[in-house]
Amino acid sequence: MMIIMLFIYGDSHAQRNFHEIKVPIKNWFYAGITMFRIGRDNTIINFNSNDHTENDVLCFIYGEVDCRCHIQRQIDLGRNEDDIIRDLVSSYIQSLANNIKKNKRVILVAVIPPVCQAEYERHNGKITGEFPFAGSDDDRARFTRKVNGLLKRHSEERGYIYFDPFPHYTRPNGTLKHELSDTAVHLRDTKVFLEKFMELYSAL
Repeated sequence: MMIIMLFIYGDSHAQRNFHEIKVPIKNWFYAGITMFRIGRDNTIINFNSNDHTENDVLCFIYGEVDCRCHIQRQIDLGRNEDDIIRDLVSSYIQSLANNIKKNKRVILVAVIPPVCQAEYERHNGKITGEFPFAGSDDDRARFTRKVNGLLKRHSEERGYIYFDPFPHYTRPNGTLKHELSDTAVHLRDTKVFLEKFMELYSAL
C-alpha cells in the first residue's frame, strides 16, 4: 500500500504545533526562518523536491517572526505598511510556486496571533534585542490579520489550501490567548489545532 507522507516546512511553530500528530510525517522545520527570507532567496530551507512523491502533502508555516518584529522595522524606515505586507506575501508565494513542481496538495498555515508583550515580559523578563518585539500589540495583531488575508487570497488563486485554526486561540483584541500559549510566542495546547488539521487532512 502506498504511504502518503506529510512534509512540514517552517519555523519553530512547525515543530511545536505538529509534534503530536499521528500520521506519517517528516518535519523539516528550522527555527527562526522568516517568510521574508523564503521570498528573498527563492529557497525553502531543507526543501528538496526529490524527497517527495507527487501524492505527498506539503505544509508550510512561516510568518510569526515577520509580524512580530520585521514589518514594524520597515515601517520605521519610512515604507508603507500595506506595500511591505503585499511584497512580503507575494514574494513568499512566488518562491513556493517556483520550488513546488509536482505536488498538488499544498497547505499554507496562517500566522499565529501575536502574544501580548506585557504577558510575555511578566513570565520571561524584559524583552531584549535577542528576541525583539516591534510595534504595539494592536500593530502586530493588525499585521497578522493583513498577512493572513493575503495568504488566504493567494492560496485561492494558486490552488493551495489555506488552513487557519487560530480563531479558537485569539482574543477579541487579536492577541494570543495566554492560557493556551507556552507563555512565549508558541502554542502550548495544540489540541484544537491538530483536531482541525486532521479534519482537513483526512478530506484530501
